[in-house]
Amino acid sequence: MSTGIVTLSSTRAVVNIDLANGGRMASFTVDGDELLHTESTEDDPMSWGCYPMAPFAGRVRDGVLTHDGHAHHLRINMAPHSIHGSVFDREWEHEGGNRFVCDLGPEWPWRGHAVQVIDVGEQALTLRLEVHSHGDSFPASIGWHPWFRTRLRSGEQLFLEAPVGRQVLRDATGMPSGEWAAPLPRPWDDCFTDVDWPITLDWAGRRRLSITSDCSYVVIYDERAHAWCVEPQSAPPDAVNGAADLVTSDEPLIATTTWTW
Repeated sequence: MSTGIVTLSSTRAVVNIDLANGGRMASFTVDGDELLHTESTEDDPMSWGCYPMAPFAGRVRDGVLTHDGHAHHLRINMAPHSIHGSVFDREWEHEGGNRFVCDLGPEWPWRGHAVQVIDVGEQALTLRLEVHSHGDSFPASIGWHPWFRTRLRSGEQLFLEAPVGRQVLRDATGMPSGEWAAPLPRPWDDCFTDVDWPITLDWAGRRRLSITSDCSYVVIYDERAHAWCVEPQSAPPDAVNGAADLVTSDEPLIATTTWTW
């Protein structure tokens, strides 16, 4: 096992994985162009790089997860809700090669672990995320939270092509209201389904990145000037309360996404 920064690369792309900060991609360059917002702040681990979200993606209403008639209280890290899982700010371990693991931690009510596999190729980056149970079954959702730079360091502005279908409408607290609609005008901090992958990021023709996934949902956040997010997710926010996949000791939850340049 190792700690610190692990570098994976091909002749065109370089990825630095920060094990201490949620096993996130702290840097992702293609032909020397940094595509991620890489500036970290000690008090805001949610706002940089690309981190895995597990064992839930997005918000859980009021931090309460109810399963089999029992209410479990998660940490409140975006009041009044819990958000983005339990591993994005935990230390991960490098098992070797391109495989990384992390225990789900004491705040998660069930024993289990997450696995990341990061494959850096000549034309594409493929990310695989898994959640495993060590015994009892539990609901889970997973995904990735990349922060893409809206301008390359050479100045090119980012444009987003997002062929998305239905949009999850939000209530006053930012949670799903239970209603769906055709996509509303941008800017977005919203979850969509009926996604016609790929979603394409184009930095004024200098760099073009196409994102595909086997996830049925994507959250798109383009409300900040310096960085936007395209987040493949296996389920919408708060799905662990009744609509998420069930992880058992025999059946992990697995998702993949591929970024092609």
